[in-house]
This record gives sequence, structure tokens and C-alpha cells, in this order.
Amino acid sequence: MIMTARLAKWFQQKWRRAPGAEVLKAYQVTFSTLHGQMVLQHLLDEVYCQTCPSTNPNDVLIHNARRTVIQEILENIDTAENPGKYETPTVEGAAHG
Repeated sequence: MIMTARLAKWFQQKWRRAPGAEVLKAYQVTFSTLHGQMVLQHLLDEVYCQTCPSTNPNDVLIHNARRTVIQEILENIDTAENPGKYETPTVEGAAHG
């Protein structure tokens, strides 16, 4: 597979731990409202915490893709509420063993 510049940029963004502070705040504000909490609870109950009843690989793939979106929402809410939780401190100039 040839990696295009666009794909390389997507990989860099995808594996970056969190979106910017403004987007994280939007997640927190959106899902802290009564309606946001109702929507999130619905997604957890009806999609995230359910197993796929099908043995068809395409159905399983679709179900897991839907769950991935919910996981992203949960991670962004958690990151907004707990800044720095997922940051790994590094020591500059440390010797590699």
C-alpha cells in the first residue's frame, strides 16, 4: 500500500490523543446537558453495551464501527474533565537503555 500525504496526515491526527481544547470543551458542554446525557445513555444502552447478534462479518464490522464512535465521545469527555490524564511526561536528555 502506498501511503499518500493525505493518509499520512490522517494517521498523525488519528493517533493524537485529544482534539484541541475548544473541541474538548464542546464535548463537555454538549454531553453535560440533560439532553446530551439522555443521548449518551441511549447510545451506551443501545449500541455500546450490546453485542452484535449476527455472525455476518460485515454486520460485526458495522457494529464495532458504531461502538468506536461512542468510545471516541467517552474519551473526549473524559479528557475534557481530566486534563493531562493521558499525557505521558518525558524527560529530555534522558539516556536510552
